[in-house]
Amino acid sequence: MDGTRGVVAVVVAADSPTGRVATAIDDLTAHLPAAGQQSSCSVCSARSWPCPLFHDAAHRVIAAGLRLADLVPVDLHPRLWPPAATQQPRWFSEETSNG
Repeated sequence: MDGTRGVVAVVVAADSPTGRVATAIDDLTAHLPAAGQQSSCSVCSARSWPCPLFHDAAHRVIAAGLRLADLVPVDLHPRLWPPAATQQPRWFSEETSNG
């Protein structure tokens, strides 16, 4: 096993909330860290995770009204939603927290 995460394809209506942000979901998934490598993006290997491209995709998903927590593997939730509020990434406000 090379450490990459498994993915599945799901068919949804193009005009559904999920269908309208399918590209953002694809971007979000592409920029997840490899299994066991929670601190670095698998595509932007020189960048820490969450990388700027994940960040952008996450905002598009949230703006569409979808729960980001439902699209990110559970082992990565602590990196996006740390237990202490002072550790929250600047880009992730409580208003958009989907964890």
